[in-house]
Amino acid sequence: MSSTLLRPLNEVERLRPIRIYLSTSLVLLLVYLTWYVGVWPGPMGQDGYSLIANINQGGARHTGKDPAWLLYALGTYGLSQRIEVLVLPLVLLQVAILSRIIGWVYIHRHPRVATGLLVLVACAPHVLNYGTSLYPDAIFSLAFVAVLFEIWLALRHGRMSGWTIAWLFILFPAACYFKGNGFIMLVPLTYLAVRLKGTGRWALVATVLFWTMAIQWGGKAADLGRGHSAMKPLILFETVNFMQTRPMNLWETRHMVTDRTKEIMYRYISQEDIDRLYDRDYWDTLWHQHHDRVRFYEMSKTDFRRLRTDFLTYNLWRNIPAFTASRINIFLASALAQGGMVGPDNARQGLTMVSTRSEYNPLRLTTLPQTLNRLYEASYNWRFLLWSPLVGVLLVLLCFKRSVQVRDRDELMISGTLLVQLLGVFVFSIAAEYRYLLIFFYAPLLLLPMAIAHRTGSRAPLASGAA
Repeated sequence: MSSTLLRPLNEVERLRPIRIYLSTSLVLLLVYLTWYVGVWPGPMGQDGYSLIANINQGGARHTGKDPAWLLYALGTYGLSQRIEVLVLPLVLLQVAILSRIIGWVYIHRHPRVATGLLVLVACAPHVLNYGTSLYPDAIFSLAFVAVLFEIWLALRHGRMSGWTIAWLFILFPAACYFKGNGFIMLVPLTYLAVRLKGTGRWALVATVLFWTMAIQWGGKAADLGRGHSAMKPLILFETVNFMQTRPMNLWETRHMVTDRTKEIMYRYISQEDIDRLYDRDYWDTLWHQHHDRVRFYEMSKTDFRRLRTDFLTYNLWRNIPAFTASRINIFLASALAQGGMVGPDNARQGLTMVSTRSEYNPLRLTTLPQTLNRLYEASYNWRFLLWSPLVGVLLVLLCFKRSVQVRDRDELMISGTLLVQLLGVFVFSIAAEYRYLLIFFYAPLLLLPMAIAHRTGSRAPLASGAA
């Protein structure tokens, strides 16, 4: 009798995680596809326009983006000439990532936290907007957090299932190679490989080697270049900052950079344009615009090497106050979303400037696009609170502090990776773009489950199949 009664209960318990994951996926799929139908084929922005225009002209490398992202774009848009073929797989991948993490939190008996993550993070209007756009930042940021989540789970359980190995194989290229700062992911992956034993370790090593070699070979075969480095934009942007004319004509202000630096810079830009075109929030006016007056594109390797030497040995140290102020200004302007933003209906204008088979709003909807615009604008008006990545930044710092205090190497590796990302964004950003900090808006998806597990002290899954 008791055995008969227990059997249905065990079956219910076994199916519970599957039902939760499916329910979460269906909700997210409905929200994301509804949003995408209303913005079809997706916000383009300047980067999206540049991507499409350069692929059409056979010069994808001129976008300056990383080879992995360009290979994906060539394999989707390049073959179909349809923007939606590029965007839709990324939308579905984001839904899968969010369902995995939020479902895990719910299964582990924290429905309020899961609901909060669903509403305030996964379905936030600006997240939906970035997630359906032609920028790689949303999928990169979310995949980066998702891979760290899987690393953390594997470290907790001391193993990786076949499902986890396959999942990491799918996520790895987006998390590590879609943007230049993703290479940091190689550190926690190496740490995990060292900690694992047997099949899991070699499967992880094979994944990293396969994608690294494939992207390297594909980038060279398609002549996609290497993207732009982090140092060159920073040095050019801050050198122009240091060379601003000062009203107080003191000896000190006339010698903020070396004479050799002035000689090099004046070959490519005049002092008048240094003063006129410098924008403390963006380097676009010095690189992407005004090519008739600013010729940094033409700077020789020798000139840049000398400029870099002067920057690292004299100019930077002579201008520590100006450099620090610039870093803080760009970081806060980014965090408060005070830079240029691309709205949901951006493709309406963007598509008119490129040749493509895609069409804006092919279903000729009116109510849905207008409603999405109003939702986005209402969220935008409260972006200082609703979009704040500073919550994630605070969680990173608290998690790092706790891991040091309790000497938890695994947690230290996870939080330390995010902390390095934070320092990298702070030091190297040359534009006040919110999307550079999107990874920290997603960070609670990882750090709240870690906090929950730390508080409960549990290392085993709380429900069958929940790992």
